[in-house]
Amino acid sequence: MTTQRVRGTARERAVVVAMILVGGALPVAANAPLFQDVVWVFWLAGLVLMLGALTLVLRIIWRDRRTGDS
Repeated sequence: MTTQRVRGTARERAVVVAMILVGGALPVAANAPLFQDVVWVFWLAGLVLMLGALTLVLRIIWRDRRTGDS
């Protein structure tokens, strides 16, 4: 079995995981009665975090492919 090289630094991977976890937890927290008037803010923040994580992953992949070609 061959091993694949890990993409991104440990910090970048930790940031992506944190963004996904917080982005997924925000809409769940929005269901609390305390936040009924601002539910859309939680959903929007969750969406922004998920899109930010996707952008970061794509940048890491693009950077690794670019450095691998040279």
